[in-house]
Amino acid sequence: MRPCLLAVCLACLPITALAQTRHSVKVINDTRSRIESFALAPAGSDHWAEVDFKGQDFDYELAEVINFSDDRCLYDFRTVLSDGRRILAHDFDACRFHAYRPGVRFYRGHPGEVMLP
Repeated sequence: MRPCLLAVCLACLPITALAQTRHSVKVINDTRSRIESFALAPAGSDHWAEVDFKGQDFDYELAEVINFSDDRCLYDFRTVLSDGRRILAHDFDACRFHAYRPGVRFYRGHPGEVMLP
């Protein structure tokens, strides 16, 4: 009986490895400045991963879709603009929201009022 149970457990390993959630978030530049860099990290951590926009200018009113896989929903986003501003969004819920605008303030994962320059 134990060898059968072990075989069933081993057969399930590839399924659990594929169980990560795939997230798609559209980053929409609503800041009136060019986005110089964009990074994301699991909420509350310092494990930032820079997003490569393939060397293209990310000017005002443009949008890019980023795709990533992970088991978590909450992320911190860091946006650096060409005018020197740094925008941090804490606890963005990638499971609930599928668009992010750096010019909108986020409070505990919920979009709020527009940030003024």
